[in-house]
Amino acid sequence: MNDALNGGGMFRSVADGFAKLLEAIEPNPKEVDARASHRRSIEQALDTSFANFNRLAVIGSHTRETAIRGYSDVDYLAVLGKADVMHGGKVVQSSTVLANVRRALGSRFKSTEIRNDGPSVVVNFKGGEGAVDVVPGYWSGTTGQDGYPVFAIPDGVGGWLLTSPQRHSKYLVEEGAASRYKLKGTIRLLKAWKYARTPSVPLLSFHLELLLASAGTCKGIKTYGACLLDAFRLLRDRGGSALNDPLGISGRIPIVYTAHQAEALVKHAAHAAFHADAALSAEQSGLIDEAFRQWRIVFNGWFPSRR
Repeated sequence: MNDALNGGGMFRSVADGFAKLLEAIEPNPKEVDARASHRRSIEQALDTSFANFNRLAVIGSHTRETAIRGYSDVDYLAVLGKADVMHGGKVVQSSTVLANVRRALGSRFKSTEIRNDGPSVVVNFKGGEGAVDVVPGYWSGTTGQDGYPVFAIPDGVGGWLLTSPQRHSKYLVEEGAASRYKLKGTIRLLKAWKYARTPSVPLLSFHLELLLASAGTCKGIKTYGACLLDAFRLLRDRGGSALNDPLGISGRIPIVYTAHQAEALVKHAAHAAFHADAALSAEQSGLIDEAFRQWRIVFNGWFPSRR
């Protein structure tokens, strides 16, 4: 990442630094294409194992243009039939369905690392092709008058969570326009902040995107720095609590899965808010070098050097 961020002379402003960081984390189309090349094999594995498998649909950050290079997996919704998730006349625990999906993919990709991660089964392809997340789900109805499909997907702790990828994406597009198109960039910068640390900051992307949209974090005439400061304060002050879906589809949407993760998130957000505030103060005082230094602390070295 440092090679992509440095070089090319001195930045005149902090805004130039953010523009450079956003350019550096822009997804590489070849990277995405390499992961998507396995789609047909995934479909065949699921079709063999699930009698009522319907289709594989692309969802997630790549459809919402909030993915970042090297870290955002390609997400697929594996639409199963209702009979595929039932036993004895009842819908089984989502953990059981995830185990069945993992078994099906393991039979097809025998030499590939496959693991569970929250609501998905992750297929970690070798050779630099990256990971593909397969989220099983089944049709559960529509969103009412606008008629967008609603699916039940694993909630990460054994139950099921309702979601409407198309309707949620529409909402985020609308809120992005209302934010003068700063929302997507701010989300991508927060994902860079998340992954700039090892281990990464515990933070679920879907929650993050809906939180910033519903809170109006990026609305008004604001710089990326100001948007980030407000976002860090929001994450700090919420204490890792779940979010009520602003569309009323998904109920409570978690941002983390455990109390330990919530504690870690709040700690990281507080640290970032402190240094983001210092960065903005330095910039307002004309101390551009100091502002860059503070943003490099926030992003753990991922923010570019000024010179």
